[in-house]
Amino acid sequence: MSDSPSPQGWQYPQMPSYPLGQGMPGAVAPPMRPPAMQRAVQLMYAGAVLAVISGIVSGLTTHNISFITYHSASTTSGTVHNSSSLVVGLIGGIVNGLLWLWMAWKTGTGRGWARVLSTVFFGFSCLGLIGDIASAASDHTYLAFIFGLVMWGVGLAALIYLWRRESTDFFAMSKQAKLARAYGAAADYQGYQPPQYGHPGYGQPPPSDR
Repeated sequence: MSDSPSPQGWQYPQMPSYPLGQGMPGAVAPPMRPPAMQRAVQLMYAGAVLAVISGIVSGLTTHNISFITYHSASTTSGTVHNSSSLVVGLIGGIVNGLLWLWMAWKTGTGRGWARVLSTVFFGFSCLGLIGDIASAASDHTYLAFIFGLVMWGVGLAALIYLWRRESTDFFAMSKQAKLARAYGAAADYQGYQPPQYGHPGYGQPPPSDR
């Protein structure tokens, strides 16, 4: 991925440092998404829709192949097999769509591990594309292959945007903001002084005002 500055000149201001003992501001706002992150999240939303459609198309394709293959078998067994292929395709599409939405949510909030996990998922997508090519060559499932190829391209584009320099800065700033909020909460907690058990006078009634 390119490490050059974005053409829009997007730059994040430096997070101010807070010396120990001086405390932190009460609320640290998360950084705003740069244009590259906005596009990556939008592409992931599109990938979620394509995943559901691809699952339905895959189920229908398997349904048609099963019907042609088992047309000479009994009507009951052929119907059960075809219906199960549709259900499996639909469930698979929904699961894949939810994974896309999960990655869009977590990367959009600046979770660096989600960017790494998205890269791993894309690796699996590459393996799935190879399987789609083999399936299209043997079973002539060209429509399912086309949807798989489009979804692969969307994933590649989203991954490129996720690893842009401005996106890397966004993840770094999000991590700093998270640490700053955690440090501020710890500083507030340390400001609370619990009662000293065993200290002279502990447990004694307060002095009378008379």
